[in-house]
Amino acid sequence: MNKKIFLSIIIPVFNNLNHVLDLLKSVDISNSKNTEVIIIDDGSKPKLKKKLNKFKLKYRYIKNSGPSYARNFGAKISSGKFLLFLDSDLVLPKNFLKRLVNFLKKEKIEIGTIPYGIKSNINNIFSQYKAFFDYFNVCIKLKGLKETGYIIGSSCVFSRKIFFKSKGWNQNIKTPSTEHEEFTKRLEKIKITRLKSFYVEHKFLFGADLFKKIFFRSRDWVFSKLIGTIEFSGLTTTKTSGFFSLQPFLFFILLAYFFLNENFSLFILIIPLIFFIFGNLNFFYFLYQKTRVNKLIKYIFIHFFFCFFVSLGALAGLFKYSFYRIFN
Repeated sequence: MNKKIFLSIIIPVFNNLNHVLDLLKSVDISNSKNTEVIIIDDGSKPKLKKKLNKFKLKYRYIKNSGPSYARNFGAKISSGKFLLFLDSDLVLPKNFLKRLVNFLKKEKIEIGTIPYGIKSNINNIFSQYKAFFDYFNVCIKLKGLKETGYIIGSSCVFSRKIFFKSKGWNQNIKTPSTEHEEFTKRLEKIKITRLKSFYVEHKFLFGADLFKKIFFRSRDWVFSKLIGTIEFSGLTTTKTSGFFSLQPFLFFILLAYFFLNENFSLFILIIPLIFFIFGNLNFFYFLYQKTRVNKLIKYIFIHFFFCFFVSLGALAGLFKYSFYRIFN
């Protein structure tokens, strides 16, 4: 291990060349002697090495094994006193690394979690909605609080000692879904610090891809919760948020029943909409402060269908758990 390296930046990559190129342009370590960048190519086809030769980094190609394995592999070949894990679809603000290194040298941090910024790195209404949603649930809800007790897997920093002592990311989780929440549960006795003066920009998915991702993430979250590997985060995942996220699903169920039964009361159809609006008033007010009225309406519609796919995913998670119990 090179004892001169203070910070190792570990980036798992799978096929998304354009995203990782943008990230590496923002991770400028050309004049840094105590920082290293490690790219773990998690089975990209074709391999990305030739496209990354112009950057100062350490490149390793592995058989596709998922982000948890790739992060752990990168940690094993790293040399830094601190390990910064970044997803490949991020972009760092100017002077981010310089400020982070100085911060880590001054403060006693064992684990630091770095939130997304309020602005999406992609100019798309779906992507910007997701940026607002994550910023509201992490930064606004926790305003004034020192700690989250919660890891943001796409951008977090560990002291080397703590990372290896805690045995790293769970390699049984093959897809990018609940690995950060499972890790958080195992770290419940260790202080996790929210680095409030730092943020990263994220290239959020949009359109059908956003809804598809949230469906599978919700499915995996419910399944993991039922088998006991994760807990409610207190941020986006709470019993209350689950109840209000269920309302769009109930609305469509009642709507179908309304068309099948002519005696069905239209008033009952409105009830889940009232619960949905009431449960999201704080978020909608936040959106009202940040955007124009015409976009606010669009964001509310997107959030409605976002919650609908959360509910569908949760239902799929229940079915998955049922089959798990039957066959195991």
